[in-house]
Amino acid sequence: MPDFNPAASALPHPEFHWHIVVSNGEVLCGEQGPLHSTLPVSLSAGELVTHYLGDWAGKPCAVHHLPLRLALPGCEWRGLRALLGTVDESLFLLLGRAMQVANWDLDHRFCGRCGLQTSYHAKDRARVCEQCNFAVYPRISPCVIMLLVRGDECLLARHARHRHALYTALAGFIEPGESAEQAVAREAHEEVGLVVGQELGQLRYVGSQPWPFPGQLMIGYLAEVTGGELRPDQDEIAEARWFHRSEIPQAIPPVETLSGQLIRTFVEMR
Repeated sequence: MPDFNPAASALPHPEFHWHIVVSNGEVLCGEQGPLHSTLPVSLSAGELVTHYLGDWAGKPCAVHHLPLRLALPGCEWRGLRALLGTVDESLFLLLGRAMQVANWDLDHRFCGRCGLQTSYHAKDRARVCEQCNFAVYPRISPCVIMLLVRGDECLLARHARHRHALYTALAGFIEPGESAEQAVAREAHEEVGLVVGQELGQLRYVGSQPWPFPGQLMIGYLAEVTGGELRPDQDEIAEARWFHRSEIPQAIPPVETLSGQLIRTFVEMR
């Protein structure tokens, strides 16, 4: 798929070649998918809030937020999760960026400090309150996602609040003043009662992934268990079991997700 070069600033572009339309947390998809070479004819510029995202395949790309989700001929509205695994990974990342930029703009039209209306920063992608100088940039929440391992086994869990009964890795938000490695240890103990090692070789960084639900950066690890007793937190974790690398269940996250990549990385290790 084509490369994407993010915009260096939030300044508007005079003309767009690619268009993404979002509304109420969903993406407008046409016959060619969620990326449009022209806007649907029934949408006028006055109905849209537009942001320049950057260049897709060397051409400027914009996201347009539509306040009301209209029924448009030949198009359908789809959630981001429904598009995961059905579009190329690079396009999914572009759609995630588009949704996060649109949500940031929608959520911060008024100052969270004094309540007055905000305006756009002259250069940066930020909304600024001219009364108290409070600036809000698109917010990213750092999270850790870790696959706990012991020898040839890994721990897979089913989350209590997920609709799909997938076996997946553990995950959690990084708390203020906490490193990613400390968050791995804390989350492992809180969610399943296990202790993971912090020494060199016991905690292996695998990769990171932006996750637009609604705006996380996932940081992935393989973490070696060194102690504790398996006690799943029934509030968040409905079930947690050890699986041998040769007996991984089929109901695991797809390879497009960092969780799925962690599991597959472990399976391929010898």
